[in-house]
Amino acid sequence: MKKSATSYKAMYTACLQQQAALQRIISMQQEQMFVQQEQLLVLQLERETKDAILFDQDQLICYQQQLLLQKDEQLEVGRQTILQLDSQLTQYDNLIKNQDKEIITLQQEVTKQHKVINSLLRSRHELKALKKWVHGIRSERRPLQTDITEQGQIVQGTLSLDADEYAVCQISSRKVIAEHIRQTVEISPKTRGGRNDLPKGLEEEITTLDVDPLPLGAKLVRIDEQRQLACSPLRWYIKVTRRPVYIVASEDGLYAKKVSAPLPSHPIPRCKVDISILIMLITDKFLYHLPVGRQWKRFIQYGVNLPYSTLVYYVNRICEVLRPLWELLYLEVVRSGIVHVDESSYKVLDDTKKKGKKSHIGWQWAILSPIQRIACFLYQRGRGKKDIADVLSGYKGYLLTDAYGVYTKYGQQPGVIHQKCMAHIRRYFMRALDNDRQLAAYALDNFFGPLYKLEAKCKAADMDYDEIKQERQQKAVPILNAFKQWLQQQLPLTIPGTPIYQAINYALSNFEGIIVYTTEGFLSIDNNLLEAQIRPIALGRHNFMFAGSHNGAEHAAIIYSLLATCRLQGINPIHWLDDVLRRISEHPKDKFIELLPQYWKPARA
Repeated sequence: MKKSATSYKAMYTACLQQQAALQRIISMQQEQMFVQQEQLLVLQLERETKDAILFDQDQLICYQQQLLLQKDEQLEVGRQTILQLDSQLTQYDNLIKNQDKEIITLQQEVTKQHKVINSLLRSRHELKALKKWVHGIRSERRPLQTDITEQGQIVQGTLSLDADEYAVCQISSRKVIAEHIRQTVEISPKTRGGRNDLPKGLEEEITTLDVDPLPLGAKLVRIDEQRQLACSPLRWYIKVTRRPVYIVASEDGLYAKKVSAPLPSHPIPRCKVDISILIMLITDKFLYHLPVGRQWKRFIQYGVNLPYSTLVYYVNRICEVLRPLWELLYLEVVRSGIVHVDESSYKVLDDTKKKGKKSHIGWQWAILSPIQRIACFLYQRGRGKKDIADVLSGYKGYLLTDAYGVYTKYGQQPGVIHQKCMAHIRRYFMRALDNDRQLAAYALDNFFGPLYKLEAKCKAADMDYDEIKQERQQKAVPILNAFKQWLQQQLPLTIPGTPIYQAINYALSNFEGIIVYTTEGFLSIDNNLLEAQIRPIALGRHNFMFAGSHNGAEHAAIIYSLLATCRLQGINPIHWLDDVLRRISEHPKDKFIELLPQYWKPARA
């Protein structure tokens, strides 16, 4: 019984514990239920809030849908508008394309018209230049309008050009220019013109005109004289040289020998004319440009009928007699180390050509040494590089030429300093005066004028080479630098193909060659000294028109060379020819150089 009571009590205690545990579980579950209820309340509140938000969003969405519908309608209207604008743009594009085509066509026509206008302007300029060349004055002199300051700077005038736009000028350097430059001109008093005296030493022919009949009782008061210069045709005479011939027996009397004085030296053996006739033939043809045919007709008028072929033979023989002197003269020029070169056309009759095409344009190549003042001409059938190769191949020294392309190759040889002619540069600007007087005159007055005035000043002061070099370095170099800068500025502003563009472009492309003369005092500024020796060839070309053969053209080169050297040496060519032709036959060949004009000393006073 005790065991059962104990077990029941234990069971009861266990039940109480289980009940307490259940109570705790129930209380815990109740607490959880309260928490869940609170959470449900919170969730309900959140759901209500979200429902309110969703409702608001639904309303907003509805409003936005209405806006979208309106925008869709607006977009549709915009699309239609865009389609209409697209069609209008397509039409405009077509119009613009058509207008572009028309503009291109007009531009092409304008370009063609500009080319035609430029061509007409060039033709007009060339025609005017040709008329001036044929009928006008060919002098390139121009009055100087500027002066050179002591520092070598040029006083530039204003260049008044018409401009459509004006820009701001930034001055990088400046210099002081005198406010007033006064030029004093000395005016010599005018003297009354008088009559020139008659030449002295001429033979006088006196004619006395007396009163006939003389009145009785007349007394002589004075004798009035009228002195007039008169002439008669060429005095022709036969020059007879008589030589007595003697027979001299030998000492033994076995034989005898004839003794007579030797004949005077003559360049042509057994010639029927005196040296004076030969000199007249040479000088009339090459010095006074009178063809042999005209001389022959003049001889006939004087009663001397020498065959034309004989006169031509005499001229050719004299040229061959003087050829050794010409060869020595040529070597003297080439070896001088300072050579000026130029060329001139020379028409020749060529029998090797077909009938009707006998005329050939040959070339007289002129070379000159300015220091020795000697000149030489060489005839060649062409004007190419090979035609002057014998002269310039291997040459070393200073070479002054124009800008003809043939000289470029030889100017680039080792040891050659190639100088370009200033006068050729200036000549382009002279020709451009009719095209653009303002630019051309500006270059002539502000650059070329001061440069040539400086050269004239050095020559007038009789300066030596060192002084001339110093003057050029101090005064000419700044002018040339300013000239180059001016050329570079003006070239883009001129119209290509016009004379002024050609002048500026020609000067720029050859600028390095034209400044060479400033490096030494013995160099010439231009090639005018040689061109003055070529001028007689042009005069002769206008008179006898052509040489009879290539050999005749070579003979002309020989005589022109010797006559030009006589001019440069200040020698009367008639006196030189008379002396040399009388001596050359007996003169030692190894001493022929003594007969050249620059070394010549007359045998007879």
